Amino acid sequence: MSLDISRMFIRASEGDSTFLARGEFLTWKATGETTDGKYDQVEVVTLPGSGPAEHTHTQDELFYFLAGNYKMKLGDQVFTASAGDFVRIPAGVSHAWLCIGKNAGKVLLTYIPGGLRGFFEEARELYLTPDLALGLAIAEKYGMVVTGPPLTEEE
Repeated sequence: MSLDISRMFIRASEGDSTFLARGEFLTWKATGETTDGKYDQVEVVTLPGSGPAEHTHTQDELFYFLAGNYKMKLGDQVFTASAGDFVRIPAGVSHAWLCIGKNAGKVLLTYIPGGLRGFFEEARELYLTPDLALGLAIAEKYGMVVTGPPLTEEE
């Protein structure tokens, strides 16, 4: 019996892509659909100044920073992370991040358990045609809650 590795081996240039108009390009390396719901893993390239509003969700989130500099807020703590740094955010902990400086950044994110990709797919249209009520409904569907504004470099 031969092992099918088509969902286990993904080349650097491969993966399903999602572009978010706020300045993020996501390449999905593994999703809940390909891991039986165990995890999602996505490589995110971010432009300077991009990052989400402060939020919580029902998944643990793991950040491994590959390039660039990021301002992170985890609970009430604010710190800077850069290439080689690792951050683990337990489910339910409020957090936000912002790509800072003049260069793009890159981070490998893992969500445990999987299933959060659908949020990014459904919400991407809202960046071009904002609809707060619809955005909050999509977030709620995936167990996300907005808990504060996005970070800024000035804070």
